[in-house]
Amino acid sequence: MITLSNAGARVDLQIRRGGAFARTLTYKVNGAVTNISGYTFAAQIRTVSGTLAATFTTAIVNAGQGTFSVSLTSNQTAALSTTTEYKWDLEVTISGVVTELLRGDVSVVDEVTT
Repeated sequence: MITLSNAGARVDLQIRRGGAFARTLTYKVNGAVTNISGYTFAAQIRTVSGTLAATFTTAIVNAGQGTFSVSLTSNQTAALSTTTEYKWDLEVTISGVVTELLRGDVSVVDEVTT
């Protein structure tokens, strides 16, 4: 069976409650690094019912090398519950066209050492 989709690739997140979360990603098209000058990125975490739980800060790190970052502060992750089901996605806007890059489930784990 072949599935055609406009949904982003599935990537599940595991976030430690109360800890900062930051990742740098590289944007590639057909395996080649792409210059992301003028692109904008947006990512959010929502409950499965659709309530906004957190908005990631996104920033271009090096446009020519296609790198950008997504991050949450420790205060943002502290506000997440370990018992709530969450979803997330990451979108890119290029010349006014919004495309979902990634999507998945979010699990929140408690901090052990305080």
